[in-house]
Amino acid sequence: MTKALLVILPILCSFATQIERDTLDNGLVVLTVEAQRIPMVEMRAYVRAGSVLDPAGKEGLANLTGQSLIRGTEQYSYGDLVETIESVGGELTPFVTEDYAGLSGKVLSKDLRRLIDILKSCLRYPVFDSLELFRLKRETISLINARSDNPFEVSEKGFRRLLFGEHPLGHFPEGFEGSVVNTTTSDVRDFYDTYYHPNNTFLIFVGDFSKESLLKILDSSFGTWGRQEVPELSIAEPVPIDRPRAQVIPMDISQAYILLGDFGPRYGDIDWNATRVMNYILGGSGLTSRISGTIREEKGLAYIAYSSFRRFVNGGYYAAEVQTKKEMVNEAVTSLIKELEKARDTIYVEELLRAKKFYTGYLPLSYDTYSEMVRVIASIEIGGLGLDYLSRFEEYILDLTVADLQTAARKYLHPGCFYLLIVGDVSPNDITIDDIEWVK
Repeated sequence: MTKALLVILPILCSFATQIERDTLDNGLVVLTVEAQRIPMVEMRAYVRAGSVLDPAGKEGLANLTGQSLIRGTEQYSYGDLVETIESVGGELTPFVTEDYAGLSGKVLSKDLRRLIDILKSCLRYPVFDSLELFRLKRETISLINARSDNPFEVSEKGFRRLLFGEHPLGHFPEGFEGSVVNTTTSDVRDFYDTYYHPNNTFLIFVGDFSKESLLKILDSSFGTWGRQEVPELSIAEPVPIDRPRAQVIPMDISQAYILLGDFGPRYGDIDWNATRVMNYILGGSGLTSRISGTIREEKGLAYIAYSSFRRFVNGGYYAAEVQTKKEMVNEAVTSLIKELEKARDTIYVEELLRAKKFYTGYLPLSYDTYSEMVRVIASIEIGGLGLDYLSRFEEYILDLTVADLQTAARKYLHPGCFYLLIVGDVSPNDITIDDIEWVK
């Protein structure tokens, strides 16, 4: 076992925080925080096996594989596994994102060994039963179809597709109905065999335990899990556009859902802090942001108006989102473009100071529970931020200048060349912006 890396952080929340990072001989990374505040442990296992790895025509494969981990193992049937974890009042839930798949769980401290035994069984010995896969596929298709009636879901899905196209980030982890139908048990097994290896996995434990004892249990449970070579992901970068590209998805509703944006920073990009603070001013701070203040409060154009950035390991994007009456779509779009222009040209010192105050005050509240701490540790590991990130976060924020924010705005906000997705009972003829390329 390699020597642990340790960082001791200041007391930024209601319990002192020590994040330690250890690596088993087979490459399995273990991140831990010992916190004896309550007799409980939160755990999450991350495997670099997210939907960005879905082959073309098999969109949703990563999700089916990840969701199948608890659907039966060599030691437990699906029913036995659920009953075993519920018998101690615990939880174990699979998750699949664009970048990662894995399992999230929690138990009382006295039952931690049982949770680890089940985790071992799910990660190392899933059976991928064909009947369970059939049921899971049916559930997934039902979810996909249900989302097709939700205009918010339709707009998010449509914007991703418009922006990324055939790039793997152009689809949600659930994939498409047709691709899910065509996925076989053999596909799932092959995907598992390709990516589910200890050197492609990290575990996070937060709560009431002894790290020394935990590592002994993990070494016993996972130490014989052999490392394997994992293929590197090779996907083409999206091709930038040279003029606005837009699409209308017709839907018979009284409101219109608008998303306007472009590509953004990914995990690990050094300008992330400047970008997030810039976006707080632009549209991320609720009613105090520029977008909400202008479009919702002053002009009364929207029920919902904000902007956000989404990051992934292999890409990212931002979107300014507005929900408005269909008669006000054109004015809402032009107002969004003007706000992007203003952000590129001018950031006020007073706005920066307010944003800094928010972030330096918000951070301690963002990991006040074990589950929140797990989420923060995962972001640190995924982004390669270093274990001293939390202790230096305030410094990072306070060092930001107006120039830093304007640099980020000019890099990511493109009022003359953007992607625009509208869901609702509207027509391209309702938009009076010149030189838009409309996609059918």
